[in-house]
Amino acid sequence: MKKSYLLAVLFLGSVIGLVGCKPDQRKTTEQSSLATRPAIFNSSSTEPVASSEAAEANKENKLTFENTSYNYDVVTGATQTTFGSNPKPLYTYEEKLKKMFWSNQPPLGLLEGNYFTNDGYFDVGNHGIVEIVTDDTNKIINVEFNEYGAENYYASKYAGANKRLSDYAFFQAQNPRTDTTLVTVVNGITFVEKQMREENRITGNFETVKGSSTTAREGLMAIAAELSDEIKQPSKTRYIGYAEDFGDGLIGRLQLTVTDGKIDSARYDEYFADQPEKISADQLKKYYRQSKYYSLEYNEATNNEFVAFSDELTKAIVDQQALTIENSEVTKYPSYASYQKLTKHISL
Repeated sequence: MKKSYLLAVLFLGSVIGLVGCKPDQRKTTEQSSLATRPAIFNSSSTEPVASSEAAEANKENKLTFENTSYNYDVVTGATQTTFGSNPKPLYTYEEKLKKMFWSNQPPLGLLEGNYFTNDGYFDVGNHGIVEIVTDDTNKIINVEFNEYGAENYYASKYAGANKRLSDYAFFQAQNPRTDTTLVTVVNGITFVEKQMREENRITGNFETVKGSSTTAREGLMAIAAELSDEIKQPSKTRYIGYAEDFGDGLIGRLQLTVTDGKIDSARYDEYFADQPEKISADQLKKYYRQSKYYSLEYNEATNNEFVAFSDELTKAIVDQQALTIENSEVTKYPSYASYQKLTKHISL
C-alpha cells in the first residue's frame, strides 16, 4: 500500500513539474518569433506623395502629406500600459532602428482655412494641443496634435519638451518596452490624425496603434472631440501656412493665424528630414526626425540661437503686421533667407 502511495505521489509530482515548465517554454517561443518580426514599415513607401484629398481640395490646399505605409498592430480600445516593466531586450538599438520608422514631416504646400484649437492635460499631467483646419465647406483639411511632457515627468530631460519634434521618440526606441511593438508616440499620433483627416470626423472611435494608444485616446481623441460642434461652423480665425522642402534635408514651415484681418500669431520652424542621408550638412544628420525649434540636442549645441531668431522673427511679424521685417538683428540670421522663400507663397 505504501509503495503504491509513493508511486502515485511521484507520478503527480512529475506531472506538476511538467506543467510548471510550460509557461517558460511558451515565453521562449514568443521571444524567438518576435525577434524575427519584420520592419514596422514598408521601405518603398517612405517618400512623401500628394494625398488623395488634394485633388478635390481648393487650389491653396493641394498638399503633400508624408505617406509611409505601416504594418501596425491596431486596436479599437485602450490597451494595458507596459510602464514600469523591465523586459529583456530583443534587439540591439541599431537593429531596432532598422525595423522602426516614424515621421515628423508637416504637410507640404499652402494650407489655408478655418482655424480651431483646443488643449488639455491628460495621463500624468502631459499637455496636449490639437489644431484643426477646415475649408469653406467645413471639410477637415488637417489635424495636428502636439504633446508636451509633464513638468514632473519621470525622465526630467523631457519635462515640458515637445514629444513629437524632439528626440523623445528615439528615447522610446531605446527602451526594450517598445521591442515587441516597434512604435513610438509619433506613430500613434500620426495614425489617428490621418484617420480624422481622411474620414472627415473627430468624434467616434478610431483605430489606434497597439503599444501607443494612451496619447491617441486620452490626448488627441479626447481633446479634439471637444471641438466637434465648433468645426461645423466657419471660424473667425483664419489659418495660413506654407511648408517647403528646401532640398538639403531641411523643410521650412511658416504658420500664421489671422483674426479680423490682423495677424495674431506667427510661427517659424525648420524640420530635419526623416532620413539622415537626405541631410546635406554632416553635422546636422544626427538631428533627423526633429525640428530646429524643438530639438533639445540641437539647441544645446547651438546655444538656442535658432529659437532666439524664430522668437524675434515671429514677434516682429505680429508687431509690424507684415512678413517683410525691418530688424537687422533678425534679417542677418542665416535662416532669414529661407524664411523669405516661404513668404513669397503667402498673401495676406
